[in-house]
Amino acid sequence: MRPILCVIDLSETSLQVLEVAAKMAYAYKSHLTILFPYRLINNGYKGEIAKLKTTLEQEAKEKFLALKKHVPLLDQISFEFQPEIGFPADRINSFVKRNKVDCIVISQRQANLMNEVNHLTLQSLIANSKLPFTIVPEEMDTEVLS
Repeated sequence: MRPILCVIDLSETSLQVLEVAAKMAYAYKSHLTILFPYRLINNGYKGEIAKLKTTLEQEAKEKFLALKKHVPLLDQISFEFQPEIGFPADRINSFVKRNKVDCIVISQRQANLMNEVNHLTLQSLIANSKLPFTIVPEEMDTEVLS
């Protein structure tokens, strides 16, 4: 089976998304790519943009490692964490074009936010990618998936 793409925003809801995606990857013996799309906004940052990017990605990796501790199944599967600059819809679309993916797992929160971006909605992303999407509600009992 080709990889599963899991899209997270490192918020509290990312934990449920990671659990669902990890269980799917484990069940299907798939590699899991965990994509963290982020915006490179400097908010008054006075240094070099390259340093800001490095700092933001280091912070993202630290937050991911903190989340990972709560998803022990990640230790039993093949996965990679990949931060990328850009809007979620653009990053998903780009990733799917560059890589073979079997399905996409995303939070309801991110799916809703994607519909607010004018250039690429969730519906057009689903239609263009022709891939199954699993949209994980913010509150979900992931134990029922075991």
